[in-house]
Amino acid sequence: MGLLSLALRNVTRNRRRTVMAVVAVGLGVATLVAMRAFIAGQQELFLRGLVQGQVGALQIHRSGYVDSIERLPLTLDLEDGPALRQKLRAVRGVTAVAGRITFGAMLSTAGDGKTAVLMLTALEPKEERVVCPQRFAWVGQGRVFEDDAAREAWLNADLARSLGLTTAPQPDEAQWPVLLANDRDGLLNGEAVALTATLLSTLPGDRRMGFVPLGLAQRLLRMEGRVTELAVGVESYEDVPRVKRELEAALGPGYEVHTWKELLPFLEGLLATMDLTFGFAIVLLLVVVLLGLLNAMLTNVLERRREIGTLLAIGMRRGALVRLFVLEGAVTGALGGLLGVTLGAAAVLVMHTRGVSVPIPGSELPAMMFPRLEPVVLAIAFAVAAVGAAVATLWPAVRASRLKPIEALSAT
Repeated sequence: MGLLSLALRNVTRNRRRTVMAVVAVGLGVATLVAMRAFIAGQQELFLRGLVQGQVGALQIHRSGYVDSIERLPLTLDLEDGPALRQKLRAVRGVTAVAGRITFGAMLSTAGDGKTAVLMLTALEPKEERVVCPQRFAWVGQGRVFEDDAAREAWLNADLARSLGLTTAPQPDEAQWPVLLANDRDGLLNGEAVALTATLLSTLPGDRRMGFVPLGLAQRLLRMEGRVTELAVGVESYEDVPRVKRELEAALGPGYEVHTWKELLPFLEGLLATMDLTFGFAIVLLLVVVLLGLLNAMLTNVLERRREIGTLLAIGMRRGALVRLFVLEGAVTGALGGLLGVTLGAAAVLVMHTRGVSVPIPGSELPAMMFPRLEPVVLAIAFAVAAVGAAVATLWPAVRASRLKPIEALSAT
């Protein structure tokens, strides 16, 4: 306790140097907290856009479907019914189950006969709002369909414009474009549809995508009561591995259950790369801050040579002298860490409340990032500041302890 009291007195004795050191450490810690919050916000933005906007937390397919997904095989479909849905919803943590069919089609306009080849996804609007709520933010103009059996479609705005289609109501069904697709037996079928909404482009290369109600696709493809995939929503992404195991046990053989990490391996790699980049940046930042603190403590030792000689002359052990200087560094680092955590948390809270607009190249969808504060990061940042400052002070402290009392007292 005596060394701590002495360390506190020494820290407050040269206030200007202490304030400069505390501010330097504090700014470094605040930057650390803000950077981590930004990365967490970016990761959440990617998860929200891809997992909550396209894939869903989990997907169920017929065995072999994912390996053949590039061909969009309609023959590898699932029988969908109330018994299966009830079995899936009975798994703890499942919030919704949405049926989908992904298929290739051609759209032909009634007037000038313009055609376009596109990839369509058939949805259940009610269930899809729970599994992938972000998908409905893609609608730029018009209204979303609410009826599974409605003869309606959403198309990318650029594609609709190139075909001369608008979302304006067309009472005459003869003027509706015709959707053409081969069914699971290879036979061509058609269905007239009304364009009710245009979609914003979310990623480059998605101009030839669209959505239709699930019931419409089942009629068109002669797949009544069948789907190519079931997307599953969960209460928490942390429960995804457990929910997957329980779904596999409930379904038995013949089915495949994939998590979003398995369906989007590049996304998991991207998130890991972002964490790794943050780690390198933090190491560099801490090295710069602690080198500045090391320089300040070396100067401190040089200026206090007579004081060090006096302490050694009156019997202070060299080990105690080392601990004294290390305590001074730890106190300075702790004060800087407290300042940095406070400033960083306040800045992140303001940005989280307001949101930060993030432009995404090739995307028309306005993306808002909300930097997220992680309590564990605050604790780690504070601990790193205090411990790092103590470690940075260790070398100057050892140098001070090796001074000879007579030489230190005679120093000018």
